[in-house]
Parts: sequence; structure tokens; C-alpha cells
Amino acid sequence: MPATGSLPARPRLDPQEMVVLHRVFRREIPLLAGLIEAAVPGDRRRTATLADHLDLVLGALAEHHEGEDDLLWPKLRERAAPGGEVVTRMTEQHEAIAGALAAATDLSHRWRTLADHETALRLADALRALDRHAVAHMDDEEQHLLPLMADHITAQEWSEVGERGRGSVPKTKLLIFLGAILEDATAQERQLFLSQMPAPARLLWRTLGTRLYERTTTRVRRSVSD
Repeated sequence: MPATGSLPARPRLDPQEMVVLHRVFRREIPLLAGLIEAAVPGDRRRTATLADHLDLVLGALAEHHEGEDDLLWPKLRERAAPGGEVVTRMTEQHEAIAGALAAATDLSHRWRTLADHETALRLADALRALDRHAVAHMDDEEQHLLPLMADHITAQEWSEVGERGRGSVPKTKLLIFLGAILEDATAQERQLFLSQMPAPARLLWRTLGTRLYERTTTRVRRSVSD
């Protein structure tokens, strides 16, 4: 394969897949910030519910970025030389997000232990800071990087990032994260994601996953008065 230029004819990456994945982080991080801020101090069951869901979201974001760092950015630097400054900017943004992720993760672990209001407020602030970094990055990535990926990354290479990400999610949480991906998806986007799953997995989603995700979101997103 040549070092630069477009890829030869082969299954083409649909960049919309990344946009759909980004919606999970755009929705869940600020939502969790508000829910954590409103949690009743000392309610350890509620703290554990929110901390568990936060662990899933933060872990998925971290693994998504590490997958891009390891599997995509080196290929883009080699194949899309004119877009090198975009890739460099993405890398620098990942570094800033990694710092915000680490701060939020540390506070999440502390809050899980203490279940106190002060740590909840600090964690909510850390999540809002992470959200600002992540949203700015995702906006930039969707506008400037996805066209490069469509030209220089194959669908198979992108699927390797997804496989790595799925491998990092606890098996008991896979259906929940799939639900998070599909929640705001259009009918066409939903069909795209489900069509890539083995038939037994699609059946599991339809028979168990939809109800499991509904129960999970109801439990996580309930208000203080519920």
C-alpha cells in the first residue's frame, strides 16, 4: 500500500459510526455530573449505582482514545501526510482529555468510598471540565479528522478499534453500552450497528438487551424525589 494517497477500492469506512459513538459521551458525561451533584449524601446504594455507570462511561472513553492513539493515528500519519497537523492536534487534545479523565476517575473512586456531598461536587465539576475538553475535541474530530479517516482508513481497520473497545467493557455491561450507543441513533444508524453484530448477539439484544437497558437508565436517571 502506498504511504500517501487514497486507499485502493475496498469496503469504505462510514465515518458516521464515530459520530454515533461520540453521542454517548456527549450525553452521559454532563448527565452524570448533574445526577452526582444531586445525590443525597450517605446514600451508598445510589452512590454505587452512579459510580458504576460512570466507570463504564469513563472507561469506554479512555479505551476509545487509546485505541485511536495506537491503531489509527500512526496509519494516518503515514498515509495522509497533508493532514498531519490535524492528527497532531488530535493527539494533543487526547493528552488534555487524559488528564481530565484521570482527575474525574480519581474523584469517582473517592466518592464511591465516602458518598459525601463535598466530593460529589468536586466530581461533578471535574466531569464538566472533562465534558468541555471532550466536546471541543469531538467537534474538531468530526469536522476535520473524519474526512481523512474516510479516505485513508478501511472499515476493517476501524472495526479493530471497536473490537478493542468492546474487549475492554465487562461482559455484563456490553448490552448496556450497546443500548447507550443506540439510544439516540437514527433508524439507519441503528440498522448499521446491529447489522455488524452476529445473529445470536442481535437476538440477545432484542430479547434481553432492550429491557436491561431500559431498567438501567431508569435506575441511573431517577430524580432525588423518585
